[in-house]
Order: sequence, then structure tokens, then C-alpha cells
Amino acid sequence: MKIARFRTGRRVAYGVVFDEEIAEIRGSIYTKFRITDTRYPLSEVKLLPPTEATELWGPGLNFLDHLEFAGSVFGQEAPPVPQHPQPWRKGRNAMTGVNDPIIIPKDTAGEVHYEGEAVAIIGKTCRRISPERAGQFILGYTCGNDVSERAWQRDDWTFWRAKGADTFAPVGPWIETEVNPTGLDLLVRINGAEAQRCNTRDMLFTFPEIVSYISQQVTLRPGDLVFSGATGVTCAIKPGDTVEVDIPGIGVLSNPVIAEFDASGPG
Repeated sequence: MKIARFRTGRRVAYGVVFDEEIAEIRGSIYTKFRITDTRYPLSEVKLLPPTEATELWGPGLNFLDHLEFAGSVFGQEAPPVPQHPQPWRKGRNAMTGVNDPIIIPKDTAGEVHYEGEAVAIIGKTCRRISPERAGQFILGYTCGNDVSERAWQRDDWTFWRAKGADTFAPVGPWIETEVNPTGLDLLVRINGAEAQRCNTRDMLFTFPEIVSYISQQVTLRPGDLVFSGATGVTCAIKPGDTVEVDIPGIGVLSNPVIAEFDASGPG
């Protein structure tokens, strides 16, 4: 089932996607809902980020082939293979939806990179859960892009702006509730050309393991997002580009890239 959050006119609602239509629902996507007869063509609604997350979490280095690249970002040797997840928070303000622009900040060093990832959607409040039970607390999965400014990663002590700047967390287009998260192909295209490819089977730590690890110290709540981590080598994106994160079985997250002055005006 594909569950989407959308706007029609001034109304924001949830719905279930059927081919080229979306059927509005009544109730909560986290507990119980019913599908109504109110339907809209997908082309006539605005798809929003799938949830109103309170927290977004990344697992740190979660693919072996990303370790060497991570070292190069900081001018160091590849870090050791982590023995447990290394979770960190990504700013909620960074969240944006499908077809919304990724805005390159005015003062960037020109090293804004894509990082296509799968994203787990928390469906129930969880605290100190085991990895064996953690999957029961995940509602479904969506596509994500952990946009990152590499120079800021090197210059700052934290990721507060490198990964948390406005629009640096596109997610969508919807939540897929019936997909196997352990074997998802993931493809990133820049202007239609393949730029990144991986499969979630190569994650060092699975989604249940990451969710469990975070929950030992931090309570996760319905709608929170947990990213998979990125793979391989990434490169810079620039105004005029279009970034697509394609996960067969879920959907395609597409975002144009613009400069900040295009969004807010000169000065």
C-alpha cells in the first residue's frame, strides 16, 4: 500500500495511491483508517513529505564502499569499519518533498553532494526495543536524499549545516508499507544519467538494528525518519540539475536544484 500526504487547495490530507489516483483516508495512518470515496488525480494534487516528522536520523557510515570516500572528505585514511550504528540527527527544517527544489545556499563552497538513500518511517512509539522486535515499529519505507555540503563537513565540528541546511532532506514520494527492506535496489540519476547504484542488502546495519540502537537512548515516535546511509562516491550538484532517487518497489523522488537567490530574490 502506498500512503501519501498531499495538499489539495488549502487542505492537507493523507491518501492511498491507486495508479494515477489518490483516495483520501479518514483516521490515522499509524493506528486505523478507512479509505473514502473521495478521489483526486495525482496530477492535480501536491505531494508533501510523507510525514510531519519530529526527528530525522542518519546511521553514519553504513556501507563499506563509502568508508574510503568518507576518509577523503576529511583528508584522512578510511575510518575503521564501525562495530555498531553511529546515529546522528538531521535537521527537521531540512525536510522537503518530491519535486520541491534543493536550494544551494549562497555561501556554500560549491561542494553540495547528493546521497540517495532508503528511509524507514516509524509507525509506533518505541523505546528500548530489541532488533528482533524493531521491524514491528516500522510503518513502511520511502526514498530519501541526504544532501551534504562536504566543505562544511570538514570545517565544522558538527553536521549542523553540512547536512541540516534548509531543503537538504528531500523525502518521498510516499510510504510503501509492503516492501522487503533487505533487498532494495537504489539508483540515483543526475539529469537522467546514472550516478549511484546500490542495494540495501549491503547495509552494515539493517533498519531494525539501527532503530533498536537509537531507541536504547532516544524515544522514536510515529512519523520519525531513519535513513539507510549512503554508498560509494558522490559528486557535487549544481543549479539547473535534477536529482532522482529511484527505488523500484517504492517510487521515484525527483528534485530540481536551484541557487538560493532563485528562491528568495537578490540580496
